[in-house]
Amino acid sequence: MADMIAAGAAYLAKRLKAAAGTSVAYVRGTNSGTVVATVAKSMFQTADANGIVESWESRDFIVAVADLPFGEPRRGDKIVETLNGNSVTYEVTSPRGVPIFHYGDSFRNTVRVHTVATAETSNIGTNYLARYWGAYSGATITDAQILSLLSADLGGSKAQARTINASGAYIYFVLPTSFGTPAFSINGFANTAWQTSQRAITTGGIFYTIYRSTYQVTGSVNVTLT
Repeated sequence: MADMIAAGAAYLAKRLKAAAGTSVAYVRGTNSGTVVATVAKSMFQTADANGIVESWESRDFIVAVADLPFGEPRRGDKIVETLNGNSVTYEVTSPRGVPIFHYGDSFRNTVRVHTVATAETSNIGTNYLARYWGAYSGATITDAQILSLLSADLGGSKAQARTINASGAYIYFVLPTSFGTPAFSINGFANTAWQTSQRAITTGGIFYTIYRSTYQVTGSVNVTLT
């Protein structure tokens, strides 16, 4: 009987995801992964130290546990939802005394993550992902070195301009492959001397293209990607 109930709970979780799920970016620090979530809301009432009761509304994201890119949700994680060209960033949080997430059933097939909106940006695409850049002396670079040695931000396209200081090092850019192939210019001049490789690196399993300057560089260079 227990196996039948567990199977039924798993089936309902899959049906909910298929029928009402939407793709969102789940962000932790400079790492990001895409998950399918069902949107809901929760209402809480909490009392402060003076006994004043406050109402608190959460935008909830129901996600399959197996799809979570970084394990259990943490306070301060971000979820970016894009609707009609507008991207809204929600922070994982909850009122005092309330957990930031609840499991959706006794078998822990889903989690219901509580959030509040923190920012809205117009005309940002759905690929709100980590981008990496910097200088490194090695002709190849590992996932751990990408995450620890290169600078990073979150962006929705390949376009960017960076000033990079190098001393006998290669210039690296590591971008989501979905952003397409950039055109490079260095110090205002078009530059095609780049070597590429592709792999899924450890930022939620997203497929990235690694761009490395063909030659080592010394000095300060301005690199523009379009």
